[in-house]
Amino acid sequence: MSIPPGALAKALQELDRSMRKSLDGTKIENIKNIIGNYAIAAAVASGVAGVAPGFAGVAAALTQAGFVWATYVQINKTLNISMSENTAKFIGSAIVTNLVTSAGAFIAILIGSSILSMVPVLGQAAAIALNAGLGYTIIYVSAIIYLKLITHMMQPDGTLHVAESDDTKHIIRDIIKESNLKDMIKEGKASYKQAKEDGSIDRAKNAKKCPKCGSEVKDGQRFCSECGSLLQ
Repeated sequence: MSIPPGALAKALQELDRSMRKSLDGTKIENIKNIIGNYAIAAAVASGVAGVAPGFAGVAAALTQAGFVWATYVQINKTLNISMSENTAKFIGSAIVTNLVTSAGAFIAILIGSSILSMVPVLGQAAAIALNAGLGYTIIYVSAIIYLKLITHMMQPDGTLHVAESDDTKHIIRDIIKESNLKDMIKEGKASYKQAKEDGSIDRAKNAKKCPKCGSEVKDGQRFCSECGSLLQ
């Protein structure tokens, strides 16, 4: 995933400083790839959700929430951060909820896609396109917010303690309020456009995927290499 100078690059730099310059090039590239891969998977899955008449926006939002916390789990593995899956889900839910309520553009797309999905053929096609772009952008922006959260909560000894509490929700809310969401969304949309142009979206549509986390799987593979789920 090619990351131009911007919010994501800055978030990675700030995280590196908070971790005492322990992020080497490999870890940074892994994080970029995790974000890009899950954003693409969310775009494909959210686009499919656009065919549900009248419920496209809601279905897409639920789909995106799952990809958000799955992204966090993989980032944690790269950074060797110990965090339960439930805590990752808690953080993912809090971040997505705050993003959607704070960014009017997200709400407009969710409502618009639900309305368009009720119009046969052309309307549903437009809803699919809207939801795909929304799915990608939400993962992209949510990942930036998560990196900021890790940076904020990193302890001097390099450990991270995140509680499933209202205090954590308040910290997330403050981070989002202090962030330039408009620029982040713009950056996410640009990254999505790039993924479409270089064929990444089309390749993902044709690839076999894990039904739980959306990761690519190979022919004959019995278990997902990312989440460990049994593949049918």
